[in-house]
Amino acid sequence: MKHLLSLSVGSSRASSSELIQFQGKEYRLTNLGVDYDVDMFESILKSYDGKCDAICVSYVPPVVVLRKKILMHNLYRLVRETVKETPVYFGHHLRAIIGNWTLRKSMEEGEFNCSNANVLFLTGLGMHELAKTLSPMALSCRFLDAWTLLRAPIIFKDLAALEKHSTVHAGRMEKLQLNDHLADGISRRLFKKWNRQKIQACDIVVAPANVISSFDPKAFKGKIILLDTMLPGLSEKLMAAGVQNIFYPQVRIAGADKSYGYSVSEALIAIDRGQEDTLSQEDLLDYYGVNDVDARLMQIDQTAGEVPRKFAFVIHPLSRRDVLRYPLFKPVGLLPSPMIKKFEALLAKAPGLPYGRISGVRSEATGVHADGYIYFVGATPRAMLDAKPEAIYDRINGIAKMAAREGVKIIGLGAFTKIVGDAGVTIAAQSPIPVTTGNSLSAAATLWAAKDACRKMGFLKPLPGSNVRVQGTVMVIGATGSIGKACTSVLGASFNHIIIAAINAPRLMAYQEELKEMYPECRIQVTTEPARFASQCDLIVVSTSATEGGAFGLATVKPGCVICDVSRPLTFSAEEAMKRPDVLIIESGEIELPGNDIRIDCDLGLARGVVHACLAETALLALEGRYESFTLSRNINYRKVKEIYKIARKHGARLAEIRSPNGIITDQEIELCREHALRALALTSGEKAVG
Repeated sequence: MKHLLSLSVGSSRASSSELIQFQGKEYRLTNLGVDYDVDMFESILKSYDGKCDAICVSYVPPVVVLRKKILMHNLYRLVRETVKETPVYFGHHLRAIIGNWTLRKSMEEGEFNCSNANVLFLTGLGMHELAKTLSPMALSCRFLDAWTLLRAPIIFKDLAALEKHSTVHAGRMEKLQLNDHLADGISRRLFKKWNRQKIQACDIVVAPANVISSFDPKAFKGKIILLDTMLPGLSEKLMAAGVQNIFYPQVRIAGADKSYGYSVSEALIAIDRGQEDTLSQEDLLDYYGVNDVDARLMQIDQTAGEVPRKFAFVIHPLSRRDVLRYPLFKPVGLLPSPMIKKFEALLAKAPGLPYGRISGVRSEATGVHADGYIYFVGATPRAMLDAKPEAIYDRINGIAKMAAREGVKIIGLGAFTKIVGDAGVTIAAQSPIPVTTGNSLSAAATLWAAKDACRKMGFLKPLPGSNVRVQGTVMVIGATGSIGKACTSVLGASFNHIIIAAINAPRLMAYQEELKEMYPECRIQVTTEPARFASQCDLIVVSTSATEGGAFGLATVKPGCVICDVSRPLTFSAEEAMKRPDVLIIESGEIELPGNDIRIDCDLGLARGVVHACLAETALLALEGRYESFTLSRNINYRKVKEIYKIARKHGARLAEIRSPNGIITDQEIELCREHALRALALTSGEKAVG
């Protein structure tokens, strides 16, 4: 019976002896580890040399052929110099072939895709052949060898830079102690945050299994991991830390009773071939040509293999308070008011800046992940409206180019960035990636929130003879604007009386004719003075600011009316809302993105996991793979409002808790508002009866 020694430089915990089967023959396999003890490693090599049929060595770095240098670790030389009689197998050629083969096969079958991914190798030298394969395929490949091997806070931005550094420092690299990456030295503690930032900036982490085991698994939360092999307990540890998915190659050769490590597999192939020497790549290819080799890229989570689809979103401050939310600008709040104003003026003309990230977004329908990049433009609404549209276009397109370099496939415009000029049309024409204003979902979320609020108030009754309409009056203020028009087009199917209000009478009249064609059975009125009709309405949607025709007082509003305020800043203050406890004032619907572990590392002014609907539209289009300029201009197609609503429901997005100017509204508060309204209506009816 032939005897194989499997000797690992690493852990001794898996040391054992077993009988294995290969091609109908029985072998004894002895597994030993030395816990990085080089003296013990050398002693075992000497004691087994000439006394076994093959020595299979693992965790010795592969020989790396550079342009001007061949890197050969001292342990590799030690093995070659120590073992004189027994054939030695490192498995390096087999690992390189299997790693590349399974990766390419998986990419062809669509199971693994790195074309839009930022890839980080914990050690590119340790997986040099795979690094050469992935570098031209991925969006970017960066290398953390200097940190992993030398504890130097340096990251190489391409393979050429890594190879140049390795050539210069070849002597030091060849003498590295292999357990240095395990040491918890001062560099590791000082640059822990730097290390985490570099890992968090990537999408896929590539590493030998023994190297990644030495890192804090929490550092890889939300990442896809590509390993050279799988170690016992490693997948459980990484998945428990929140890793998105783990890929690793597995090879099983026909005639073997199970899958073995690379060095053992290489030794078994050599013995089967009658070859007593290290196998070359050509030898292995010859063997594959006549034998059945089952090699595949395994994955732990079959539903989460795709790199997160990337989206971006542009925000800007609505007030000075919002300017000071940006972390770098918080100290500015300590300056005198005149200096703060000068700072705001300078910031209004500055280029856009990265603000934060959103991660953990995951579709409930498909399991696809999405990551968001948030960018900040420093102009307030007034500064933005006063600026030339071309200046705003240039700054936003600068952000779009910045986002495209990160692999972002679609960008959304927030608040006044989608109002300036032609509402995104010119920006989309100049942008390297599709642009959406998000107004379709803003309209859908507004209607979603309004429907929910009206249902809970319970005053609207079905129209006799109709299964879809209610007997009630809705007024949309700003009805000729993008969101207002979309809301009106959808509400026309639900109410029997619609009042459209705006400041431009000719546009109102044109839209009235359009609505009459769409809903001939619906009564449609127009006005430029919404205050005249406030007392008649069961629902009022405010989609424009008070300065643009949205002004009306609460005093004459009908008790029990629901006012849905889409405008920013809000039409009514918290103090004004409290004066009418019989009227339910809600903000436009915000959205809870799908995913059990949503992480937003910047201040959006909302609750955890909740975003504005326009941002949610961008994220949902990414989840859907709809990289297109979905919503542009001031004319929103109501069919798109319905479509994005269906997409939101499909992927598991939910309407966030209804909010008022005073904060979140509970069901108990809505019931209290209803009771106030019933009393006010009863009092009004009594006064009319007396009159």
